[in-house]
Amino acid sequence: MAAARATDALLAASGGQPPQGLIGWIVIPEVDGQRVRFLSGEISAPQAFKDVVIDSQLKAGPVIDVAEPALSADEIAQFAARNTAAQAIGPLRCAARYNAVMLKDPEGSGWLVWLLASTTQANVVPMGGHYRFHISADGQTVEKREQLSGGCLDMDRSQAQRGGQTVGLVTNIVVAPQPLEVHVYLSLLNRLPIYAMAGDKIWEVQGARIREVTPSARR
Repeated sequence: MAAARATDALLAASGGQPPQGLIGWIVIPEVDGQRVRFLSGEISAPQAFKDVVIDSQLKAGPVIDVAEPALSADEIAQFAARNTAAQAIGPLRCAARYNAVMLKDPEGSGWLVWLLASTTQANVVPMGGHYRFHISADGQTVEKREQLSGGCLDMDRSQAQRGGQTVGLVTNIVVAPQPLEVHVYLSLLNRLPIYAMAGDKIWEVQGARIREVTPSARR
């Protein structure tokens, strides 16, 4: 969300077109928000180009020209991790464009990179085609690649409506015995519940809350 807000601000400040020389972006956590740092130069030697700070309410600040183009080692590694994951996505590509999220791995020294299938169609929810990568600390090596769905699946958001009420979308999970973080992400992004069948259980994902709703599990 921070990257999307910052991109809108950047395009608005540059006449609707990406600035010349732009090669990508990274997101740097701050005390009260996130700094989206747009990069220029070569993929193998990126430099800081422009910054947009997104506050805790997801409001974008002004577009700032970066005075010091040199990136820190962590910033270089984060951008490298994104590119390393993108090159290893494999044959199952479920979307023309993928959004990337790069975070430090809380259980290791490297990076977690998610490549999330995206769409520009308002009523389409890309339920399938998402990936999680474990990348080395320098951003150069794929240590583990995880496919978060069994295949591509675009769902019609209108299927979540019944009798004028929001009921939710229903999906099957074949790669895990329970909902994954991608189902939480999709529920939050689309503001609707997702019911996931995994094994012999049924789960409800309502935003950040996951609970089992298998009939035998109800009290």
